[in-house]
Amino acid sequence: MSESNDAAVPSAAAGSGRLVPPAGGVTVRMYRAGHGDCFLLAFAGSVPEEPPVYVLIDCGYKPGSPAFIHTSPVEIAASILDATGGCIDIVVITHEHQDHVNGFTKDNLIGIHIGEVWMAWTEDPGDALANQLRDRFNDQLLGLLAARSRLAAQGEEERTRFIDQFLALELGGEEDDMDGAAGAGLLMAAQTDPSNSSNKQAMKRVRDRAQNGVRYIRPHEAIMPLPRAAGVRAYALGPPRDAAKLRDMDPAGDEVFHGAAIPATSAGNYFAAAVASVDGHGVSPFGARYAVPSTDALTDARSGEFFKIHYGGPGMAAARAPRGWNEDEVLPDAEWRRIDNEWLYSADRLALDLNQQTNNASVVLAFELGKGGKVLLFAADAQRGNWVSWNDGTWAEDGQVISARDLLARTVLYKVGHHCSENATLNGGPASEHPSLGWMGQGEHRREFTAMITAVRAWAEGQNGWDHPRKAIKDELLRKSSGRVLQTDTSIPATPPDGVPEADWQRFLSHVREDRLYFDYDIMP
Repeated sequence: MSESNDAAVPSAAAGSGRLVPPAGGVTVRMYRAGHGDCFLLAFAGSVPEEPPVYVLIDCGYKPGSPAFIHTSPVEIAASILDATGGCIDIVVITHEHQDHVNGFTKDNLIGIHIGEVWMAWTEDPGDALANQLRDRFNDQLLGLLAARSRLAAQGEEERTRFIDQFLALELGGEEDDMDGAAGAGLLMAAQTDPSNSSNKQAMKRVRDRAQNGVRYIRPHEAIMPLPRAAGVRAYALGPPRDAAKLRDMDPAGDEVFHGAAIPATSAGNYFAAAVASVDGHGVSPFGARYAVPSTDALTDARSGEFFKIHYGGPGMAAARAPRGWNEDEVLPDAEWRRIDNEWLYSADRLALDLNQQTNNASVVLAFELGKGGKVLLFAADAQRGNWVSWNDGTWAEDGQVISARDLLARTVLYKVGHHCSENATLNGGPASEHPSLGWMGQGEHRREFTAMITAVRAWAEGQNGWDHPRKAIKDELLRKSSGRVLQTDTSIPATPPDGVPEADWQRFLSHVREDRLYFDYDIMP
C-alpha cells in the first residue's frame, strides 16, 4: 500500500463532529443506515498530532428500510463528511450489492477525498478467472431478466415481485417497485449491458475518486499495514480464488444453526442457456443448437406429423388420432409431455442463487491492532464457501505462521455476516475443523467479544419473511458476548442482561455511545 496520504486535501483541523478514537485504539462507527452496511473506522495515528486514519467499509441500505428507524441516507452522508473532515484514507467495497453501495451517490460524495479503494479480486478487469466468472454471471443475469419479462407478461405478479427483490440487490436503484418508470429503465439498461446497473455505476464513482489507486484484494497475500495507523494491519481472508467455493452457498451438518433451511440446487445453467437461445423465436431453457423453431417443426416433411400430434397444442392429437383411439388412454399431447413455460418457474431459485453468489464474493478483512493484538473481523455477506476458504492459506512473519484460527481466536469485534441470516455465520465450537463463530473470542478476548448486526427486523419481515436476524444465531451471539450485541434497529439496554454482572455491563457501556444515526464503539489496543 502507498505510504502517502494524498487523500488529506482539506484541512486536518477537527470539525465539531470529527470522529476521534482513543489513544492507540480504534472507534468503530456502525451507521444506522437501514437494512444495509455502512461502517466508519477511525484508527489512532502513529503521530498524535496527525488526524486519525479513516476507513469506510461499504455504504448502502435497502430502499424503504431507513423509514423504519427514522434515518436518511442524506443524513448519513453528512455525518461521514463531518466525522472525517472530508478525508477518507481507504474505502472498502466488499461486494456489488445494493445494500452495500447505493449510498455512494454523486451528491453524497461531494466534498469527500478518497486515498485508496479496496475491492475484491473478482472486480479486477485484468484477472482471467474474474473475467470468466463475470461472463458466466452476466449470462445468468440476462437469462433471469428474460424470464422475469416472460413471467410479468403472463401475469405472474407474485413470482415477479419475488424476483424483483433480488434484481434490485444485483442492479441497484432507489425504486422499491421495479414495475415503475425508474424500474423499467433500470431493467432495460441491464438487459442491454449489465455494466450499466446502478450498483456498477456507484462502484465506478468511488473507484474514479481513488487518488492512490485501487487495490484488488486476494486472500492470504501479504499482510497490509494501514498507512499512518499505529501498528494496525489488515489480513484478507476472502473471497476465495476457488470457483467451486464461490458457488458453495449453504452450511451443512454441524455448520448449521438449528432451524436453518437448505435451498435446492442452482438453476443457473438453465438460464445461461436461455440467453444463448434468445432470438426471433423467443426464450428457451436450451441452447439454440438444440432447438427447432415451432414453425419449422410442424411443417417438416419427415417429422412434422410427429410434432403436430405430440406438441401441436391442445386438441391437435384428438383431431388427428387414428380410428379406434381409446379416449381413456393418455393423449399424446398431454400437458405433462411439454415443458412450455414450466422452466420459468425456477427463476425465483436462480434469483436467490445469483444473490448468494455475489454474497460469497465478499471481501472479508481482519484488522489487527498491533502484532499479536486484538482483531476486528468484518465478514460482509460471506457464505459457506467463503468461510471455509479462510483455512486455505496462512501468513508467515518473523518465523511465525499466522492462521485464520489464530485471527478469529483474537477477535473482539465481529461484524455479523449478512444481517445475521441463516447462511452467513457458520456454527461450530473452538475445536471444529471449519472456521465458525465458535473460533472467535477465545481466552482473554472472550470478555470483550462484541457483535454488530446490520438489520431492521420490521422491514425484513415484509420482504417475503426474510429472517433477519436469525433468532438461533442472535441468541448464540448474545450468549457468547454476554449481551454485547449492537443491532441497527435496537437501542442498547441500560441494565445488564440476566446473569451479567453490573460492573461488566457498565464497563461495556463506557465504551459505547448511541446516536440516532449510529453506534460508536471504542476498542483499546
